[in-house]
Amino acid sequence: MHILITAGGTDEKIDDVRKITNQATGRLGKVIAERLQHEQVTIHYVYGPNAVLPKSPANGTLLFYPIQSVNDLYHQMEQLLTTKKIDYVIHSMAVSDYYVKNSIASEQLAHMIATQIDHHAVESLEQQIDTILKTNHFYPEQTDKKLSSDTEQLFIRLNKAPKVIQSIKKWQPATTLIGFKLLVGVSEEHLTQVALQSIQKNQADLILANDLEKINDTEHHAILVDPTGIIERFETRQDIASGLQSLIHANLA
Repeated sequence: MHILITAGGTDEKIDDVRKITNQATGRLGKVIAERLQHEQVTIHYVYGPNAVLPKSPANGTLLFYPIQSVNDLYHQMEQLLTTKKIDYVIHSMAVSDYYVKNSIASEQLAHMIATQIDHHAVESLEQQIDTILKTNHFYPEQTDKKLSSDTEQLFIRLNKAPKVIQSIKKWQPATTLIGFKLLVGVSEEHLTQVALQSIQKNQADLILANDLEKINDTEHHAILVDPTGIIERFETRQDIASGLQSLIHANLA
């Protein structure tokens, strides 16, 4: 059996020094990977920067694939899912929704907008500015490896990143996809509804839904949702790992 686990977060590069990232630690992915180790299982572990890593197994096989950005993740997942038979995908990574397209100093931005606006045009000023900001050739190509720290204000243009989870079943329709959904400060009813929407949208088989306000060093409250609704509740990372272990290892018998 082959299981693909993603863990940690992604980094989106601004320049060679700066980046946009998130708070994902990969702790849950680590616990899951360690619990699923089995002599009949090969785990393909795709992890982001700063993610804690699972210990190498005494039996079974654990293969590591480091990535940095959403683009890296997309290509690594595509490579694995189009060349290997993956029985389960446990997609716990916190993936950035956006990547850095361009950046520009505020003074340069103001000058460029001023030279582009047609004050006699019929369309509103707001529409003109919006059109200008969305034009690719408007932004100068970034050649500096490190942006000047003397810039008082820096405008960063973010583009929507590809949703990797939406491609998983396209790459390998027969795999069992377990996605993860993280919200903040919501009711269990709302969390369940969002998980059900994610199942439909992403062709997932199961969604592990959790609330950031109910996650700390010792606790990790979560619900496991299938197309019918909640099928299991968990209180710790170990509980989650045990639940997934029971689900997956039943197929090894």
